[in-house]
Amino acid sequence: MRNVVVPFLLSAVLAACGGEENPHDHGAAGPAPAGGGGAPAGAEHGEAVALGTVTLAGHTFAITRLGEIKAGSEGAFEVALAGDSKGKPMAGATLFLWVESKAGEQLSAPAKGDVEGDRWHFHTTPRAGGEAAHRAVLRVRAGGNDERAGLPLSGHGHEHGESPHHGVVGLFRGPDGKEAGHVELKLHDDKGDLELWIARDAKISQPFDLPLEATIKVVFIDHDNREVALAVRNREGNEDEDGTVNIREGRTNYFIFPGDSGADASWLQGKRFQSIVKVVFEHGGKTHTSEEFVLVPHTHDGEEDR
Repeated sequence: MRNVVVPFLLSAVLAACGGEENPHDHGAAGPAPAGGGGAPAGAEHGEAVALGTVTLAGHTFAITRLGEIKAGSEGAFEVALAGDSKGKPMAGATLFLWVESKAGEQLSAPAKGDVEGDRWHFHTTPRAGGEAAHRAVLRVRAGGNDERAGLPLSGHGHEHGESPHHGVVGLFRGPDGKEAGHVELKLHDDKGDLELWIARDAKISQPFDLPLEATIKVVFIDHDNREVALAVRNREGNEDEDGTVNIREGRTNYFIFPGDSGADASWLQGKRFQSIVKVVFEHGGKTHTSEEFVLVPHTHDGEEDR
């Protein structure tokens, strides 16, 4: 697929507490291709912390927090197209971002993204006297779609608005390069084990079933392209960790690692693990490959999972 960027107009960032002009507005300009120029993330606002990625409106967005987010003080975020979404047309898209408490209470007014170089820049001010900000929520309006998803500000977890299993979702393509479906990959930080679902839709509600003998390869690009092989848990029900049966007419869309393979999973353990990954599998004798996306663990803190 050719990489094409269609310029579009974005208005200035909305002031968090009113309609005054934002001093960071650089005018209406279209984004340059992702991966191009622009000021280094965090250069003006503090340390840049990568929160992870979300998939909305058919695009993958990487969200970065710039500096600390404190009640009553202006904070900043940057959002960029990631993985195979780089260079995709974004005509007519509008991006908004705000912060919420752990309980889901909105703590700041939605800020509209201002394009700076190859990314969207946001300023948001959590109200003074409110609860501590826990997550950033990105809302994308494009082509009649209106979708949103959140990520914890700590960068140590992953929340995905379209993910029913609290994993990370990425699209995959067939050998012809056309979009064929989505995968959801979930890493458990305590044991380093992986769960994978394959579906025809981003909400992982329409199974993309494979034979029970199929194996799925996950490539960890940031770990010297180390590979692991996922297989079914068993051939009776192939239950996931919630106990849901995942076999339909002798086929399944659910695979795990290490299972009973005896493979070492210790290198995948820990709350701070992260890597760019891609998923590869065979279907109908042809190779299907996912976009590259950032895998961060589903964390187990004792009191709660996130």
